[in-house]
Amino acid sequence: MAGTPPGLDQLDLKMISALIALIEERSTTKAARRLHLAQSTVSGTLARLRDLFEDELLVRQGRDLVPTARAEELVQALRPHYDGLAAALGALRPFDPVSDARVFHLGCTDALALSALPEMTARLRAEAPKCDLSVRIGDYRSLPDMLASGEVSTIAGYLGNDPAASAKMRVLRHAPWVVLRNAAAPPLEGLADFCSRPQALVTPMGDLSGFVDDQLRALGRTRRIALGLSSFALILGALPGTDLITTVPDFVAEALSRHGAFAVEPCPVAVPPVTNTLAWSATTHRDPAEIWFRDLVSAAFLARA
Repeated sequence: MAGTPPGLDQLDLKMISALIALIEERSTTKAARRLHLAQSTVSGTLARLRDLFEDELLVRQGRDLVPTARAEELVQALRPHYDGLAAALGALRPFDPVSDARVFHLGCTDALALSALPEMTARLRAEAPKCDLSVRIGDYRSLPDMLASGEVSTIAGYLGNDPAASAKMRVLRHAPWVVLRNAAAPPLEGLADFCSRPQALVTPMGDLSGFVDDQLRALGRTRRIALGLSSFALILGALPGTDLITTVPDFVAEALSRHGAFAVEPCPVAVPPVTNTLAWSATTHRDPAEIWFRDLVSAAFLARA
């Protein structure tokens, strides 16, 4: 029977994880960020991997590191086994929130962060005082990429289409839309008044058209978007003292109203509710710590939504 190839007995799960990250990211900097390690640590691991496999694995071409044929073969062979092993090991590790220390990595929309982060932080500090939380803000385009790359283990908010075929998902809430205005501005008086007022729109892509405009077109009406904003948080600085109104999910209106003098009114346009979803990697599906964290995120959002 053939023996173990030379050096292969020195390969461990962390090295396999680093190898996969390096080859998929093609950068020690990006791989280090994905693995939450120092770049020098990842560079050192790459040097060890090159020795073990007697192959360069990654060859510099300009600013990029290009995988060798051997590297591509290794990832194709190792990735399925690594995902399954990581999931199995995660399920075997118990988690005690009172005494355990670890970092949770969450990617979410700024809408969900505005609503849930205060409650989430308070519960984390009270229930898991030795655990830390890293939050990355994104949108329906960038969040699935963060999850797929391993930069975060959980994503939440409006995610558009399914994040990934392998991702697990849970619908948190279908949120209706409401109108937010400066509390000193006059109340709305129906659809015509709504269409006549200058409006602000949260538009991650920078275009001045959204869900409401789709419904207005079906009614043969239009509105004027006078201000496009990249995030809901910017409403706090944009609306006070102006005649602008904006249409936001109800939980966003509730969160913003905690920080400013706003009035909230029903939306006169029949806009389908926006679905907010929690999604996570299949590799952390059975990890007790990640299960606990997902429940924390869900409870914090639903408590304020």
